[in-house]
Amino acid sequence: MMKKLKEIIRNSGMSTSPEFYSGRGANLIDLNGGILEKIYLSIENENGKEAASNYVNMIAGIKVMSATTFLQELYRLNNNNWKYLKTENNASGISIMKNDEGKYDQNHANISLYEALNSRFDHTQQIKSHFLNTHNIKPQPIYNSYNDITYYRY
Repeated sequence: MMKKLKEIIRNSGMSTSPEFYSGRGANLIDLNGGILEKIYLSIENENGKEAASNYVNMIAGIKVMSATTFLQELYRLNNNNWKYLKTENNASGISIMKNDEGKYDQNHANISLYEALNSRFDHTQQIKSHFLNTHNIKPQPIYNSYNDITYYRY
């Protein structure tokens, strides 16, 4: 099952390794609505409408849509037989590569943590909005009393 999912991810134009994107933030270069839709259609084709619906719910539930977090959550969904379980905390968005001996690569860890701490990218709403609207998930209003403005977020 994991082998097929990795093929779906590769066919969408993404790397299957969360480590590849680690620390880069939620940006439109790594992940966008087009990629989300390609993966959705493949999941629906391979696993059915219920699995695809759970994928949509998973997308809606991710707070910061970095490619690393997305892949970590997608693998979790797959490992849970395509049943989405909403959690308070999403995957960390940090994933460290292992070296040839199977130990965590310290250089990669340092780079990922540095990039995560200095990342100014959070294009979560731009990544998710069109995809979720297409699948009839509407944003929730959030009232900010400080400036008396209502924002809409997924």
